[in-house]
Amino acid sequence: MVENVVHLIRHGESIANTEGKYQGQTYDTTLSELGKNQADSLGDRFKDEKITRIVTSPFTRTRQTAEAVAKWHDGLEVEIQPEIIETNHGDWEGENVATIKEKWPTEFEMWQAAPSHVQFPNGDAFEDTRTRVLTWWKEFLPTAQGATIVIAHDNILRVLLVDALGMDPDSMWRFELQPAAITTVKVTNGKVNVGTINDTNHLEGLQANLANHAL
Repeated sequence: MVENVVHLIRHGESIANTEGKYQGQTYDTTLSELGKNQADSLGDRFKDEKITRIVTSPFTRTRQTAEAVAKWHDGLEVEIQPEIIETNHGDWEGENVATIKEKWPTEFEMWQAAPSHVQFPNGDAFEDTRTRVLTWWKEFLPTAQGATIVIAHDNILRVLLVDALGMDPDSMWRFELQPAAITTVKVTNGKVNVGTINDTNHLEGLQANLANHAL
């Protein structure tokens, strides 16, 4: 019997990550040099495995990561999925953490403590992001056959992970998710069991300094 698994992967480090800026939907930067190396290492990790699908958010940073994996698998096209795009951070996009703390201290504190209650200025309510992503996830799970790779964004993967673990949505910051790290869930009859979280064994010497990232 073939085991159905989904590898949930954060994109490689982007230029915006190195700048400590929120990217959201409008500040769409390419991978940094470290991020390109992380993506290549990710591709090497999966090059000898049978991958049935690669699904990615449409942004540059996710597509570059997905393509680094897909190049090892002849005939396997990257599937673009708009439903797993980053949340719309509104006025935060393109701004660094220091600026956001100064201009929007209440919203920033809420984002760290109770993200499900956040309304980004001129952007999304994060609860709407959660609803969008989980609606897609429930539709996607019955279609997961063999080994599927899903490449998305930090907070999108956190939404999926806390849901799979049955945790309070506001506990989503309890995990460390490195760029290009692998979180694997097993899928049986549309139900998921979480296996590994934040597997970085393929990233020896390539881990990013998360303290620099705006998450």
